[in-house]
Amino acid sequence: MERACNLRSEIDYKTVDNIRSFVLSYDKEADSLMLQTSMPVPAISVDFDGDFWVRVQPESGLIVGIEIEDYKSFFHKKYSMLLKGKGVINPIIKELIINLLKLGAKPYTKKTFVKDLERVSQRITA
Repeated sequence: MERACNLRSEIDYKTVDNIRSFVLSYDKEADSLMLQTSMPVPAISVDFDGDFWVRVQPESGLIVGIEIEDYKSFFHKKYSMLLKGKGVINPIIKELIINLLKLGAKPYTKKTFVKDLERVSQRITA
């Protein structure tokens, strides 16, 4: 799996909503959550603020998957305000990822993080 930390410009953000159709799976042993197309597609992984990897077709920028390492030990805790009491295979996870991508990457302070979480929460519950 090729990983790239500085290729955010390669992501076609118009394909973010495709995430809703992705298959969600969780590997408990590795604590890794995957959202991906039903058929494997060659892709590179682009880091998104250290929270998750966006799997992107290099030629088109099409988003073909999301990988969240340390899902329960990190990601679920970081976004516990939205994910508290939700199972691993809950559709709200897809909506959270979509909304984080739509907000865009930015350097976070605690204040901007809380504001963005509130914004995401409003979009998800609306």
